[in-house]
Amino acid sequence: MSDSQDFVQKYLVEEPTIVDKFAYWVERDGNRPFLLYGDDDRRFSYSEFDLLTNSLANGFKALGATIGSRISVFSANSLVAISTMFACWKVGAVYCPVNSKLTKDLLSYVLNDTEPQLLVVDQGLLCHVDDVSDALGSPPTLIVHRPKRDEADFDAAKVSVGTPNGLSSENLSELITQSSDPLLESITEENQSSIIYTSGTTGNPKGVVHRHSWLRGLCFGLATMTHPDDVLYCDLPMHHIGGAFSNVGRAAWAGASIGVWSKFNTQDFWSRINKSKASITILLDVMSDWIMQQPPTSKDRENTVIRAHMQPLPDNHGAMAKRFGIDFVAVGYGSTEVGLGHTGLVDEFPNEIGTPSHLWKGYSKQEIRELVTMIAGAGAIVDGTKHVEKGFMGMPVGHYAPRVVDDDGKDVPPTVPGQLLMQPRRPEFLFSEYFGKPEETAKALTVDGFNSADIVRKDTEGVYYFCDRKQGFIRVRGENVAASVVESNLNGHEKVSYSAVVGVPALSGYEDDIAAFVVPSMSGALTESEIAAWAQEEMPKFMWPKYIRVVDTLPVTPTMKVEKYKLKDQILREIEESKEGV
Repeated sequence: MSDSQDFVQKYLVEEPTIVDKFAYWVERDGNRPFLLYGDDDRRFSYSEFDLLTNSLANGFKALGATIGSRISVFSANSLVAISTMFACWKVGAVYCPVNSKLTKDLLSYVLNDTEPQLLVVDQGLLCHVDDVSDALGSPPTLIVHRPKRDEADFDAAKVSVGTPNGLSSENLSELITQSSDPLLESITEENQSSIIYTSGTTGNPKGVVHRHSWLRGLCFGLATMTHPDDVLYCDLPMHHIGGAFSNVGRAAWAGASIGVWSKFNTQDFWSRINKSKASITILLDVMSDWIMQQPPTSKDRENTVIRAHMQPLPDNHGAMAKRFGIDFVAVGYGSTEVGLGHTGLVDEFPNEIGTPSHLWKGYSKQEIRELVTMIAGAGAIVDGTKHVEKGFMGMPVGHYAPRVVDDDGKDVPPTVPGQLLMQPRRPEFLFSEYFGKPEETAKALTVDGFNSADIVRKDTEGVYYFCDRKQGFIRVRGENVAASVVESNLNGHEKVSYSAVVGVPALSGYEDDIAAFVVPSMSGALTESEIAAWAQEEMPKFMWPKYIRVVDTLPVTPTMKVEKYKLKDQILREIEESKEGV
């Protein structure tokens, strides 16, 4: 039996849903620690979190939620989001998180697209719901999280905000006083588990629909490489699969523990690691640079981190591993649609151990290597003391048999870049659909699998390397931003005729900054400061352009397509000239 067949067979005998898997761990050892919410220093064992989310699920049920109901959460508090997520699954509802940074048109779009029956919302975010309440076609019942005065997200300036006009509301704290008895809903792997919004390249964001079988595949795959004694650290948002599923879901499936904070903080990073005793963490883009910029200390290696997933793989991964004693740097490939596609491991200390032996937990170093080899193959592990090629994303896991194809859908030879096509070994490993968008679904999901928007290459040994995005994604502050969405917002300004948005490499880190070129409706009638003020009023912060240029016209091809590469080159020249002038 091949490794991929072995993986699928193990998947098939796992519990059908994450609700069943969590119940397994509660019954086996309910007193083992599950979650530390660091912002408020609240700790939950598996049994305690089970009772908490039973109460909330019963509260949702009392408000009419049932199997298939959509429940959204609009909260900057990760504990609120995680509790909502598990309560949704226990009542059979669909977890539909909303990015807490959304405002105005984008917020109303997502709420109108999902049409949730219930909306869990922070009291401090009620003002944004109030802004869009008149635009909601099917207003949800609000469940308001009103923080106590001693909680981390308490803001005295916001406690007086009332319920938006026309919307009914309940208190989250009162729902949690409901019965903590388990629900008896018959949830199967075929039930929908979540709708997670991802950026669209040609229009508004699309809601990616997952079933419990998809969630099972992702969490089982990650849990295969996770020991019950491991502790994960998470400061990623719960409206993305990285925070909600790859971290929290993974911990729950593995019977492990997790320390959660609602946002990343450079100065507090290592104190949080020490408080949670985390052995596994995720560092995205500039996070590793910021951590490395902190003054060195004699105790840098005295920490519990054994594995750090770094995405994308930074140039300083080896230096960071040596400074902080991180044995493995993990990489991979995944998406909201695919889940877990590829994995790779950089062994930073091939002939020794970086983590102090008295702080080691979970699988041994050799066992970790064997598990990664089992799930992806020996080629997925590379020697960190040697040069690791840029874009290294490892090898495909047992979920997929990927292909690299040209524009005609034909396989390209090894080392030749092409579009990544993800063929699932079982249909449920892929997402179900884009919610309410059959045409978009048909374009992305074909008989051959999922047509990704990514360009990769595969070497002669079957190892994959990321090259570029095929379409207009701009990676900013951990978010995939669609240029078309930013353009649409800028074009809403009464003085703007049209605009073009491009991404340029950020001055620090490995993500992008946004550059906007705006053509005014009347020559000379618009300033860059006006556009900046408009963006700050109408768009979430991660969409604000760093560079704004008001121009008379945009360069176009004979077929009137904007030549964005010329706009990008212009900004890059300006950046270089400014460096030379310093």
